[in-house]
Amino acid sequence: MKRYIPNTITCCNLLCGAAAIYFSLGGDFATAFWLIIAAAIFDFLDGFAARMLKAYSAMGVQLDSLADMVSFGVAPAMAVFATIDHPQLRFCALLLAAFAALRLAKFNIDTRQSEEFRGLPTPAMSLFFFSYVTQEVVPHSTLLSLGLVALFCALMVCDLRMFSFKFKTFDFEQNSLRYFFAIFSVIILAVAGYAAPALIIMGYITISFVMLFLKKS
Repeated sequence: MKRYIPNTITCCNLLCGAAAIYFSLGGDFATAFWLIIAAAIFDFLDGFAARMLKAYSAMGVQLDSLADMVSFGVAPAMAVFATIDHPQLRFCALLLAAFAALRLAKFNIDTRQSEEFRGLPTPAMSLFFFSYVTQEVVPHSTLLSLGLVALFCALMVCDLRMFSFKFKTFDFEQNSLRYFFAIFSVIILAVAGYAAPALIIMGYITISFVMLFLKKS
């Protein structure tokens, strides 16, 4: 029975992503935002459950990628698509789905990504764009939206080393960056509302570039 638990959680991720697409196309970005938050939580929990229950399976690996493609590939693409008024340029938003597929395929075969990421993870991209389309502080201009699409497509498939959020131990010395980022995230969540995920993801990207610069220098 326990072997079905991780896959059931993964299916919950997929269902949240599918529902987020529906609400995004209807213009209800607030509901879609919370559905993607739920999808991200389920995405974390399925791996956690598989490790705790020792319920790994080849099917689970494939199902996880398919669910991620819906929630963190197609869903953000459709959300951005729905906010762009230009009848032709809005289709550029669908590039997010294509590059998310490339990112997920790369992750599945790249053995270097067991302890760190190479390129921006798709959940981070999805959370950024659902935060972006939900908040009203920054106008959703076509130029800005297309610029962000291009930037995040590049970030997903680049070889930039980005730290993973997985704790193998709770030792502070080994996880100091993760603890710092967790505290930073909590503070942003407390004060920034719907804009918080976008700010947190930008912080994550900035830290990764700073770490790259420090290692090169």
